[in-house]
Amino acid sequence: MPSMNEIAAVVGISALVGLGGAAVGYNTVDVPQRDQVALQTVGAPSATIDDPQGVLSPADRDRLVRDTANIDAPEVVTDFHYMVFETNHENILDDVEELLRSQYPELIDQSKGENGRPADGVLIVGVGLDPRQAFIYGGDDVSDELMLNDVSYRESLLDAMKPGVKEGNIPSGLFRTANLAMSADTLADRQVSNAESERMGATLVLGLGGGGAAAGLGSVVVAVWSARRKAIAKAREDYELVTSEYTRLAGRLDEVDVRANSLSSAFADETLRRQWVEVRDRFLGMNELVHGAQGLSAINMDDDKDVYKHRKQLADAAESVDHVSNAEDNIDRLFGVEHGDPATRRADLSTIRADVLRARGDVKDEGLRRELDLLMQRIENLDADPSSPTYLDDFVRVLEDYRVILDQVKKKQFSDVKEREKLEAPAVYDSGFWYGGYVPYAHMHTWHESNVQAEQAAEASSSSSSVSSSGFSAGGGSSSF
Repeated sequence: MPSMNEIAAVVGISALVGLGGAAVGYNTVDVPQRDQVALQTVGAPSATIDDPQGVLSPADRDRLVRDTANIDAPEVVTDFHYMVFETNHENILDDVEELLRSQYPELIDQSKGENGRPADGVLIVGVGLDPRQAFIYGGDDVSDELMLNDVSYRESLLDAMKPGVKEGNIPSGLFRTANLAMSADTLADRQVSNAESERMGATLVLGLGGGGAAAGLGSVVVAVWSARRKAIAKAREDYELVTSEYTRLAGRLDEVDVRANSLSSAFADETLRRQWVEVRDRFLGMNELVHGAQGLSAINMDDDKDVYKHRKQLADAAESVDHVSNAEDNIDRLFGVEHGDPATRRADLSTIRADVLRARGDVKDEGLRRELDLLMQRIENLDADPSSPTYLDDFVRVLEDYRVILDQVKKKQFSDVKEREKLEAPAVYDSGFWYGGYVPYAHMHTWHESNVQAEQAAEASSSSSSVSSSGFSAGGGSSSF
């Protein structure tokens, strides 16, 4: 129960907000300058025209290529496609997926979503003629930067296509939508306009609605106001991480590489080594960014605008540092277990014991619970003699049996909703990595919760235009006309 002091504080704050709401609403929403939110552009995109049923004439295609050469595309767009279908499914994303899988499988990131999503950098603008559907889809990064998931804005992009198509001038319609979608000026204006609308709404609501409205909407206003500042703060954290840790990790990289390639037990397979090579090489590729004249040292970290502009570059570098750090910890742990270090083995068993106990507490099937009890006894036996000459063989068998049990848990207890996200074993560079190919119960539980939430979100949504019948999904959407 709240104390009288707490109640008094709430009443006092509500009164103050009611009196000064308009001023608070105005000041709490930050309206950026256009140049603060303008995207970096790289000139004309290289456009691929996909017209599987030959709707466009050679002259149409030439005109589309010629017009597209005038677009100054944001750097986030690296694979741009026009698509035209003479006949198509009611859900046009089915046709888009079929074309991508047959002609451009590399443009699908199969690790995302239930059955893949467009890879980062992909932008697709197109039309289906029977039934008539205008559409625009993108990879996650493109959809974010081009605001393709802003429903009203996306509708304005698709509406730009419709007059030309209705008049039989398909190239004109496609170009108008593509040009608008990739216009850095249009996107900057939209972001500024959105912020101004937020400010006006906050001013009116807090000014007219008083304390009661403030109680309901204050947190939303503050969230809008602070989003950019949080991004800047995170970028500065990323900068500190990279500049403080990169050199130290680089100095240990050769040693970790030797250990990764010396693992010889059942823990080390080609997947683990491949993952290590990928994360190692990505880290080494950051050297010019970290130490070069045009790298991180060129960012003015005292300038919020410059920090915000480079936030993704900083996030990418920080992720690489985190991945190498995680991989180092995991490889060192595997090395210690394999080479008989009792402390490392016991620490590892403690982690596994905690995971088994959690599974034992959650699992409803009595047969599986008994199997988990027996497995726990075997873990205790291993813990009693971590220096046993048969430890590794016994430990691997425990892991294999636990994997079989968890497969049954997945089938019996976690099959209540559709698998909208694939269950993937953590990689060697993930903090949740255990052993190659093994999925801890805690990871499986989180995966299931994610599927439940995705199922609920799908049921609440009235549109299926961004999910195909196979489960392939994309940012953006479609519109019939």
